Amino acid sequence: MNAVLFRSEERFDSFSQTLEKLGVRYTVLNFGSNEWLDFNYSDVDMVIYYPSFQYSSNHPLSLHHVRDDLMHIASMNPHLVMYPDPGLFDFYNDKYKQFLYLKARGYPMPTTYPLLSAESVTIAEERLGYPLVIKNRYGAGGEGVFRVRERKELEKYCKLAVLDLFNPGSIRHFMNMASERIFYYHLIKAKKMKYPFLSPPLLAQEYVTTDRDLKTVVGKGRVVEAHWRHQAHSEQWKVNIDDGGIGVWSRVPQAAIELSERLAADLNARWLNIDIIPRDGEYLITEFSPVWHHYAYREKPSFIYREDYNIETPLEESLDLESLIVRSLIQAVRDKRKNTRSLGR
Repeated sequence: MNAVLFRSEERFDSFSQTLEKLGVRYTVLNFGSNEWLDFNYSDVDMVIYYPSFQYSSNHPLSLHHVRDDLMHIASMNPHLVMYPDPGLFDFYNDKYKQFLYLKARGYPMPTTYPLLSAESVTIAEERLGYPLVIKNRYGAGGEGVFRVRERKELEKYCKLAVLDLFNPGSIRHFMNMASERIFYYHLIKAKKMKYPFLSPPLLAQEYVTTDRDLKTVVGKGRVVEAHWRHQAHSEQWKVNIDDGGIGVWSRVPQAAIELSERLAADLNARWLNIDIIPRDGEYLITEFSPVWHHYAYREKPSFIYREDYNIETPLEESLDLESLIVRSLIQAVRDKRKNTRSLGR
């Protein structure tokens, strides 16, 4: 079995070690050079690329590699099995397209209004009230998500999205960014900008008061891993782990499991990560992605492991992200070969 592993900033070494461990021969390619354009994929069975979210002005570079480059490879080589799943490329880190899909199919989610015009801004303000949440169209890890308490704040973010920068709100936004030490770290040492602009349409969403949310991972039709992210303190409103949220592996309600598996089935997704907020006994989907990240088993001592955790796949197995993905790709290749032989008879 042969694979192409594209070089990435995250998890590249882990994927290469997993491929070697499972006996898969692989070639390393890099989107930063042109060799991938001339590469012959005819003898390749699988392609793996783990994208990291990179910014460039108000458009993320990772979308270029996933939507344009990987989609080109998939369209020219339909025999390939790929991660991320080509069927989900259009949804990758695009909250607006995710919203359109969820709304059209009647999935439960927080009340949301895309800010497509001045009129839609007024409608969102009147129907949602304050505080409300503004979400940038693109983003990951809680970046580009803001709690808005008044009209001036709302107008500031809307103007940033259309690059109307010569107004007091936008000027203050950039001054505040420049005053943060972490801004200089990303700019100089990490060579990454914090998200300086926003991308239309922004999404205005109701502010759901909660002290936790739920992340589920669906693999091959069933939830294989799920964990809660709890507030670290009462003032924390975004519970992302990187923002200080506390990861808890404990009982997952059956309704949330069924909702996750239904969305993955509707999307025909081999792998899907879903963010869910509980509210008054119901479960609201906030976003989903073909790419996800979580920490390895026992990697963070601050994570909590409870005995009532009820997902069938053991955590030692489900938190080995690379092994999960590669093994599923190997099985998909075998299934394709088996179907091809059956059709040839």
